[in-house]
Amino acid sequence: MDFCEAFVWIERTPIAEALRTSRVLFPMVESIHLVGLALFAGPLFLTNMALLGLAMHRQPVAEFARALLPWTRGGIALLLVTGPLMFAAQATKWYDNPVFWFKMGLLTLALAFQWRVHPKVMSEAAPVRPLSAKLIGGVSLLLWISTALSAKIMEMF
Repeated sequence: MDFCEAFVWIERTPIAEALRTSRVLFPMVESIHLVGLALFAGPLFLTNMALLGLAMHRQPVAEFARALLPWTRGGIALLLVTGPLMFAAQATKWYDNPVFWFKMGLLTLALAFQWRVHPKVMSEAAPVRPLSAKLIGGVSLLLWISTALSAKIMEMF
């Protein structure tokens, strides 16, 4: 089975069919996706702005980043469940869309950066130097904003 056949198979699954044909199911999943986006992006934005030195000056970044971590994790969990569901409903539409593949690449990079580099910021054992913190915050924002913009561009094709 090649990728195209896999996308056709995904789109023909009962859950994808239900999402595509129901008047309320897809909008409900999309609404939950947006809640997940808010839960994930809000803390992420605050943490990155603090790393850039533009917010949260009164407490260490590591301290409030750890406090926001449950919200960030909850948001990403919702996104990782609802995103594939929404994809499944229209899988064949995205197969030939180069922006979809670009977005998936950006998403992979952003997630890897989030879970490999960001934890170093939260470690008080190894404090991050100011220039490194700005670089981490800037790269993280660039990756996530690029991912979001590519999602919007993807819908135009």
